[in-house]
Amino acid sequence: MNDKVDKTEIIVRRLGELLTERKIIARAELLQRVYQYVREAGLDEAEREELEKMLGKDHVAVGIFADLLSENPVFINLPHPDSAITLNGRIFHFVHAGNYGDDDFKGAYDRFQAALEELKGLVVLNLQDLLVEFMGGAGYLLEHDSHGRIIFASREKTIAFRIFPAIGDVMIVEGMDGSVVIVPHEESPGPFVDYFQEKGVGTEEAGVKIWVANMEDGSISPFIGYPKDMAVYKQFKNPKMALMVKGLWGRKMV
Repeated sequence: MNDKVDKTEIIVRRLGELLTERKIIARAELLQRVYQYVREAGLDEAEREELEKMLGKDHVAVGIFADLLSENPVFINLPHPDSAITLNGRIFHFVHAGNYGDDDFKGAYDRFQAALEELKGLVVLNLQDLLVEFMGGAGYLLEHDSHGRIIFASREKTIAFRIFPAIGDVMIVEGMDGSVVIVPHEESPGPFVDYFQEKGVGTEEAGVKIWVANMEDGSISPFIGYPKDMAVYKQFKNPKMALMVKGLWGRKMV
């Protein structure tokens, strides 16, 4: 008798229950739930590689999220919320065949607002998973994680990170000199423009770097500051982004 648990089926079942219950769901929450369910499934290396191959992506969560919104999904038995609407600046997804009214959309937005604090905690956990993969590609291993300070080490170097759930939550405090802040992408560039113009110079002067994780494609790119280690630099999807930001938005700084 084969008692092996089908972890992929667990992920799919949980997503199916979520989408059946919610019907209309914020894109930001859907993304974080996918990362959460993948992490909590505890996939081993072989299971992870099999799913990545099936989905055609280098990250399981990225592949599942893309599949949910795809016109030609792999998981055909799941509801596919491939239609979208913007509510108060937030993207919400729903199944096109549904019949929804204003109260349904208002309810979906209210549920998202009520879940924000929980989602912020999920973002931090999910970003750490993504960061472990990113730094592992550069030859670094997670060495220490305590009180929000995460240390990665290679044979020759160490890098300290701090993770914030949004660029608007970043606080530069004493003792962060040399640290790298990781934040998730936003649905519009506005919050990053605001941060750079208000705090960009102060962040650089404090010796702090900020890198942005696009959790939808599983990549990290520099926003303010670069690593000294070329192995880490080569991991960036868009290594010139910090230069582009400074050249474009820096001109508007007072």
